[in-house]
Amino acid sequence: MSRLVSEEVSKSLPEKVTGKMSKRFVIGTFSLIAIILLLVFGFYFFKQYMIKTKLAAFSFPPVAVTSVSTYKEDWLEEIKAVGHVTANQEVDITPQLSGQIKRIAFSSGEYVEEGQLIVQLDTRLLKANLKTSQANLMLAELEYQRQLKLLKTHSTSQDAVDSSFAKLSTSQADVEYIQTQMDFMAIKAPFSGRLGIRNVNIGDYVQPGTSIVELQNQDNQFIDFSIPEAYLSRVALKQQVHFSTDTYPGEDFIASIIAIDPMVDSVSHNLDIRAQVLGSRVPLISGMYVEANIQSNHMAHVIPLPSIAVTYSLYGDAVYVLKPETKCASKEHKGMFEYQVERRAVQVGPTRGGNLGIVSGVSEGEQVVTSNQQQLKPGSKVLLNNSEAFAVAANSDQTSVVQKTFTQKRVGSNSAEVNHNQGE
Repeated sequence: MSRLVSEEVSKSLPEKVTGKMSKRFVIGTFSLIAIILLLVFGFYFFKQYMIKTKLAAFSFPPVAVTSVSTYKEDWLEEIKAVGHVTANQEVDITPQLSGQIKRIAFSSGEYVEEGQLIVQLDTRLLKANLKTSQANLMLAELEYQRQLKLLKTHSTSQDAVDSSFAKLSTSQADVEYIQTQMDFMAIKAPFSGRLGIRNVNIGDYVQPGTSIVELQNQDNQFIDFSIPEAYLSRVALKQQVHFSTDTYPGEDFIASIIAIDPMVDSVSHNLDIRAQVLGSRVPLISGMYVEANIQSNHMAHVIPLPSIAVTYSLYGDAVYVLKPETKCASKEHKGMFEYQVERRAVQVGPTRGGNLGIVSGVSEGEQVVTSNQQQLKPGSKVLLNNSEAFAVAANSDQTSVVQKTFTQKRVGSNSAEVNHNQGE
């Protein structure tokens, strides 16, 4: 009995020892994996911390800019508008009756006098109808005279006399109607002026509304334009208007307001104005595009800024202003100072030459950035450099810097594509 117990104890002892060894192995393995994961995650978070620390400590070098000091001025407000030249009289000559063209009595571009024949239409049928009407008129007149003689001898009634008189009047009206039609077949100039380009040929059948030629009288010319209704109180009759056209660059024309529309357009809320051109030294053509400029008597209090100081976007006009409280001496450039900038929304008013009149958004005595605005954002650091050489270079390069950047990006992308293709 004791022998059997000792044998079973000897068999079960190695199994317990083996179980303990396997548990220790599993625990050791998981501990090693945990240590490795701890090291990996610790390194990752340490790396992220170091990156954030570096980024927080990193700052871009200041952008070199130029600036102008702001001051106040009083400007006479200028109202700008676009319009077109209008002739004194202009008409598209069209026939009043249908017919075939038998004669064209003008040349394209010819000057004609009032009443001069332009086009003659075929009148043969009208002439035949006129002869018939004239014969009927003669017969009606004889019948009326006969009835009058008979009435004196009481051989006819008053009704017969009245009836014959009515026929006479009808015949006279028929003759006048056909004569008027024949006059309409001779199309004449309604006023003196210069003709345009001929639109018809001999033998063409024309109808009312068919354009034959355009006639214009350019003895007096006008410009028509529209202004917002808000400026109604700032314009008046006989007020001078300066205008220009791309056809004659550098030429300044003068006109005088002769009419102001009594009604404002309910959709656009604009007011139509007509001004007469005064003593033009060069010929103007009807329909020519013009840019009008009206100087009103209203005085505007503005801060003049060069046009390059204002940045334009869909969100409105803005400028960058130096914050004086952030002024500090530059460590790398002796004698220069660094600032931080803030972006200010501004309202642009009248213009004068290359300057814009700022109505609001900027105060007197501030410094406004005039170059390299495309590299700035609110809070950016700038290095103020108002030396003459840098100012000239900055202003000349400002308009092309965007194009240069775009070109460099295109060249870089093309090079990358070439290298990629060569690698393949």
